[in-house]
Amino acid sequence: MKKLISVLTALCLLCAAFAALAEAAEATEPTFSNGISFGMTVDEVKAIAGTPKDIDTEHTHGPVTFTKLEYEKVNDPKLNVPADQDYFFVDGKLVAISFEYKTKDISYDAVKELLSGYGEFTAADLVLLGNGIYAVDDDGTPEKSILTLTDDKIMIVLELDDDGDDIDVTLVDLTADYIK
Repeated sequence: MKKLISVLTALCLLCAAFAALAEAAEATEPTFSNGISFGMTVDEVKAIAGTPKDIDTEHTHGPVTFTKLEYEKVNDPKLNVPADQDYFFVDGKLVAISFEYKTKDISYDAVKELLSGYGEFTAADLVLLGNGIYAVDDDGTPEKSILTLTDDKIMIVLELDDDGDDIDVTLVDLTADYIK
């Protein structure tokens, strides 16, 4: 009887531990300042971000087709400048978010400095990015000036367009199925 009680107690503790781990994993899912998070549906994002200027089917030059919500000149509260924002969906789930800033509004160094608070930029690991490259550029060819900041779930891609007019910041969900 003592062995049975010991085994049941151990199972209860194990269940409690798994529940705590699941809760912790849920709590670490990235949620952005506006409450949007990867995995949301088009309708969920629209409920938070409002009505987009356009909803487009983005056919890339690769194996990925995105549904894209496009918003123009949305004020970025952290940088206090306007940015065009695009939300990319695959199979109805949010997998990438892109921000385009004009260098006439803010410098590349200011954007890089703000993002440096999340970690250290390195040369782009395009293998790790996988099919996420098509969220960065629809033909799969990023600009010459590309840096990335990566953790186990998200890659932040920072690009200065070759013409020097635009700064693109793309957040890619590395856990999304289409990446591989």
